[in-house]
Amino acid sequence: MLEENARWLIKMQRENLDLRKPKKFKKLMDEIKDKPGIFIRNDKGIIGHAKMQRIGTLIELHTVVVNTPFRGKGHSHKLIYTAWERWRQDPILHGKSLEEKINFSKNISEKMNLLPCQLIVFTRSASLASTLISAGFKLAIPKRKWWSLWLFKSQLAELKIHQIIHLLINRLKNFLNLLVGEEIPEKTTNTGFVKKFFQKRRRLMHQLSNLSEYKLFILQNEMQIKEWARKGGPSEEYYHPLTQIKIATFSKKNKNSQREINDWDSGEIEKIPFIDLTD
Repeated sequence: MLEENARWLIKMQRENLDLRKPKKFKKLMDEIKDKPGIFIRNDKGIIGHAKMQRIGTLIELHTVVVNTPFRGKGHSHKLIYTAWERWRQDPILHGKSLEEKINFSKNISEKMNLLPCQLIVFTRSASLASTLISAGFKLAIPKRKWWSLWLFKSQLAELKIHQIIHLLINRLKNFLNLLVGEEIPEKTTNTGFVKKFFQKRRRLMHQLSNLSEYKLFILQNEMQIKEWARKGGPSEEYYHPLTQIKIATFSKKNKNSQREINDWDSGEIEKIPFIDLTD
């Protein structure tokens, strides 16, 4: 199963240039063994995958991908739900120790026991954006800030300065990693030096050319103490409103007198009278 997960993930990353650069098979195997990420599957195979990475006081959800045969069936909601559950319950993911004491006093606000990191996602996928919004994520609105000299608007304005610094350092590392290049697609043949150079860096060129289309979605810490924002978690039953409808029926044969109607209207009786408006 470990090898299957690794081969499938590499295949998905090679097909989708919006995802992270695929790692070497052996290195990815070791990573999945130590930090498996989120894989959901059924008897037909792997359905989807997502990865979580702590960046300072941010946790980025990335490499969110659903297997092609299962797309359009709501499986992305299960991926986000699983990530949400882990984000709100796993102190190690937030860089905290399991040995830290938890204050169970009722006088202490629930907010004081919140884990520290916000959950963020960058995506340009409309379907994933819809899933995130329904799960309680907020779209970051571009704003002007002093660090941009108020010259341009940025989505990062929703974050704190130290979070932006950690995020930029992370993106610089990713940029250098992409600049090194990756394997050329198997179908590419008879390529010259220049074409081969750009083919190895096709992911970098793709992401830079679509940089303005990537939107930032943020899940605030307060969502840790709230219920799942969307119906349909893996262990949650759907509520069908039609099962709660009560229908009252009346018969014309049991028509109430005018006196009974007046008594009900004045509050002397509680039983609702039948009034035939067709007469």
